[in-house]
Parts: sequence; structure tokens; C-alpha cells
Amino acid sequence: PTLTPSAFDRRRSRTGLAARQRMAEAKAAMPAHARDKSTAGTPKKPASLEARRYNALYKGLHLVFTNKFVEAEAHFEKHARNEEALPPSLRASHLVLLGFVKFFRALSTWGKGAIDKALEVMWEAEALAGKDTEDKLGAKLTQAHAFFQGAFLQILQKRFAKAAWNIRSSWKCFQGAMTDLENFKGSAELKAEHEASAKLGVGAFNLILSFMPPIIITVTKVLGFSADRVLGMKLLREAYASQRLMSPIAGQVMLFYLTTISTVLAEQTEAMRREAELVLDDILKRHPNGLFILWTKTSYLRSCRKHEEAIKVSRIAAAECKDAPALAMMSEWQGGWCYMLLHKFKETKQCFQKILESEHKATQDGVPGFYCYTAGISAVNAGDCKEGVSLLQRVEKEARNLDIPHEQYAVRAAVRALKSLGGVDVSKAHECEKFLCACYLAQMELILEWNFVKYMPDDVRKTVEANMDVWHSKRTKLGWKDRELAWYHLMSSHLAFWANDKKKALEQGVTAVAYAKRAKDSTSTLLAQCYFTVANIYLEQDPPDFDRAQKKCTRAKEKCTGDLAKRMNFLIHAMKTRIARLRKQAKSKSPQEEKETEEETGIIGGTMNMVTGAVGGAVNWGWGAIAGGDGDESDDAVDENKLEKT
Repeated sequence: PTLTPSAFDRRRSRTGLAARQRMAEAKAAMPAHARDKSTAGTPKKPASLEARRYNALYKGLHLVFTNKFVEAEAHFEKHARNEEALPPSLRASHLVLLGFVKFFRALSTWGKGAIDKALEVMWEAEALAGKDTEDKLGAKLTQAHAFFQGAFLQILQKRFAKAAWNIRSSWKCFQGAMTDLENFKGSAELKAEHEASAKLGVGAFNLILSFMPPIIITVTKVLGFSADRVLGMKLLREAYASQRLMSPIAGQVMLFYLTTISTVLAEQTEAMRREAELVLDDILKRHPNGLFILWTKTSYLRSCRKHEEAIKVSRIAAAECKDAPALAMMSEWQGGWCYMLLHKFKETKQCFQKILESEHKATQDGVPGFYCYTAGISAVNAGDCKEGVSLLQRVEKEARNLDIPHEQYAVRAAVRALKSLGGVDVSKAHECEKFLCACYLAQMELILEWNFVKYMPDDVRKTVEANMDVWHSKRTKLGWKDRELAWYHLMSSHLAFWANDKKKALEQGVTAVAYAKRAKDSTSTLLAQCYFTVANIYLEQDPPDFDRAQKKCTRAKEKCTGDLAKRMNFLIHAMKTRIARLRKQAKSKSPQEEKETEEETGIIGGTMNMVTGAVGGAVNWGWGAIAGGDGDESDDAVDENKLEKT
């Protein structure tokens, strides 16, 4: 007869299942080479002291990449204070990883308090590692990581001299560690851990430093070292493939460059997107739904113009991160941008308004003024002028720290948009064409500033072109001046380029330069943006016109003014570096070899940066140029007599 299982048996079965699930989770948190390989009936070999010590680091980092940030911080803090069981270098390693978590919290809020806390942890780790006499190589690597992360935080604080000094200290430690590795006498397992850590550090050092602000690059060259982006990616790939402790961090640094920074610097190629896809597929198998990984996956999907998928991923990421609301809002930011690129302004407003409302709960810092401004213009373009005006009027009050470029940008742009209302009552704002035009131009400016024009679907780009032409046809009625005309022609240049009409793109770009020069407004970076756009067009010609591109890039540098000039200068520096690299390759290789090299390395610019303020550019609705002539005698200059009178 069939036996019916008893309640005890059923309970035991459920308990056993839960236990097996816990064991599987614990095993997944360990690296592949650290898992027990023994078979049933074979006595287990006791784990070495080194393995037991490192397992705590593996567990903590697994907590980080599974979004358990509070638990991870407590875990690292506990082991960092365990003086009896761990040597100073390993306790310092726990502090460095604790600083890693606090570092990302600081990036998500831009808060002075968060940055100061992260720095305190880094300097404590550096001092503690210096006391280690048991594992001097490990101590040196820990100090190197602490110096480098600390320097990056000091850059956010604009303490460039101290940052440069700590970058130098980090480099000396990494160089010394690479030399010491050759003569390391410890176990093979420990040597493999140190080698992966060194490759991560030197790789990230070269990669990240290669797109630092020009002042940092200049100082570091004086101090005797340079930033090699190709070498950096090579070492990061090796560190990631090692599957050691630092492997997920190496993968995350790679993904951040491949999916995010490369778009800002206009260097993302199809080869880079393919590599990002492979790394994402692999790393998500070990750390499913990790916030940082999903955040870069959203960027990857956006770069592939798969915006609906990107929005779904951003929703998952936000839901997964419950104990770090400020980090979760990074995903809402991503979703908001995707909706903006789809011209779904109602949903865009909802995303940024959600960030704004959560800002007070998540942090006392951040950029609420920028969130408020973006939500405001999105509301107007979604047809809700009453709420849009209300949000725009709140911007100046919400902006807490005007030292942050995003907040400066938001305040000035909000004032300009509200001024376009004139004396019209708020209840009739929806009837004021001048106000509606100003808000639409402001929304398109945001897309351009953050370098997302190329990711707009083709049908949306056509919609933008049609809308811009409609507003341009009403320019006399709307009272457009040189600034508005410069903005219109600059946008037309961008749209023409992505429609593969480079001749029209150049014509419109040159016309934009002429109007921007005549506008004589030194409060923004429009003239620099116009020159920069023309330089990019010359660089993308076949064959590239390096001389003209270099000349226009120099003009952009000379005419870069306004409160966002530093960010624009960062982009100009990146272009100069790119021009030099492509010019060198053109001299040494045939076109076919050059193309093959681009596909292999995945870092040579193959796209045009149509958004000249990608890292946080100028207020384009205000457009500006330095008063007076600029002496530009190039053969592509426009006769000002042919420009419209305004």
C-alpha cells in the first residue's frame, strides 16, 4: 500500500531543503578555487590559516555585490577590529573594502559628510597596514589601494594637490608590489591573491587616471608616470579572469568604463559593447541582481538603444537595494534618462520627482535642485504646466550646494525658463508659446549635455528635428536672439550627423559657431561647445582632418567660460588626447590595420561626441561667447552679413 508521509517527515524535508539552500548560498559566496572538492567518504583536508582568513574577505565582498550593504559594513567593521585573529594587513584589507562601500555611498550623494567618512576609513587602513610585519607585500598593496581611493575622494573635494601626492604614493606602492611579487616566497594561493590585487590596482590606476582632469594628468606626468588606458584594460581583464578576491571589483571597473565613461568620452565602439555584454553575462551568474552590476547593465542596454529593457533592469536594481536608498536612486536616475530618450516626459518627471522626494530621507546632501529642475521641465513637456512651474519655482530653494555644477546649472536654467513666461499668469502658462519653447529646448539640452543623442531611437530623432523646425519657423514671434539661433543650429548639426549627413552637420555646426560668437554671453560654454562639435566632425571625416580638428579643439579651450568651464575643459582634454592617438596611428599604420586595432582594443574613438557637455556641460538655453572678435580666420568661417538680424 502507498504510505502517506507523516507531518514529521514533511517538516524534516522542508528543513533539509532550507539547509541545502543555505549551504548553496554560502558556497556561492566562496571563490571557485576555495570550495571543497572532496568526495563523500573522503576526510576533508583542514583549510589553511590563509584560506580561513581570506574567506571572511570573500564573504564580505559577496554581501556587497548582493546589495546587503549594511550587513557588509558591519562584517568588515567587525573583522577590522579583530586584533587577536588577524594580522594588521588583513584587518586593513577589511577597512579598504569598508571604504569601498562608503566610497560608493559618497558618489551616490555627493555629500561632504559621506566623503569625509570614506576618507577617514581609507587613512585608517593605510596606517594600520603600515604596522604589518607578517605579510609585507599584502600590506603594501593595501596601502596602495587606500592611497588611490583616498586620492579619488580628494578630487571630488577639489583638493587636487593632495590628490596628486596620494596618487604618487599609490603608484610607488603598486610599483614596489609588482617588483616584490617576482621574489615572493609565500604560498601559491597567497601569491595569486596578491597578483590579482596588484593587477587590479595598476590596471585601475592606468585606466582611471587616463580620464582624470587635465591638472591631475599634468602633475602626475611631472612626478614621473603616465596613464596608459590600453595597459589598464589588459591588467583589469587578467585580474577579473583570475577569479580571486578582487575579481568582481575588477569586472565592475571594466564595466564602468565600457558602458559609462566611454560614452562620456565618445570612445565607445561596437567591440566595447560586445565585451561589456560578455562580462555582464559572466559576472551576473555569480552575483545576480547586484546593484552596481545592474546599474552598468542599464547603461549598456541604453547604449544599444534597448530602452524598455533598460527601464526594467533599473526597476529591478532599485527594488533590490532596500538598505541603501541613495544608491537605489541611482537606478531611478537611469530609468528617468531612458524615458527622456523615448520622449516619455510624464514618466521622466515621475522618476526624477521620486528621487527628489526620497532625497530628504536618503541623505542631507545630493543634488536636489537638479532633480527638481529636470522634473519641472519634464512636467511642462508632458502637458502639466501648473506642476512644472511649481517645480521650477522650487529649484533655487532645493539647491543646497551651489559649488556642485549640477546645482549651478539647474538654478540658472530654471530662472531662464521662468523668465520666458513674462507676465503671463501661471494658470495660463500652457498658452504661452515662448515658455513652452523654452522648456522643450531645455529638455533637449539635457540630452545633449549628457551625451545621449546617439542613443535616441531614430523615430525620436525625427520627432525632435520636426519640433525644432516648428519652433524655428516661429522664431520672429518668439523673439529669438543670437543665442537661440546658435542653439537651434547646434542641435541641427547633431541631428544631421547621426542621420549620416556629415556635410549638413558641418554647415550647421559652423553656422552655430557664428551665432554663438555674435551672442557675446560669457556666462555659459556655448561657443566652446560649438567649436568642439565642429572639431568632432572633422575628426570623423574619412580620412580625418586632424589639423582642423586640433585647431577647433584649441579654439574651444580658449573660449571655454562660465561656471561649468572646468567640466568642458575635461572633455576638451579628452579630445586632444584622442586626436594625438589617432594621428599617431594614422602615421604608423595603414587604414585597415588601424581599423583592426580599434576593434581589438575597443578604446579608440569611433563615435562622435555630439554632446559637448557630457560630464555636466553648459546652460545651452543661455548660450554664450566671449564678447568681441576671436580672430578665427579658418576657411570654414561664416560671413556674418549672411546671418539673420536679431
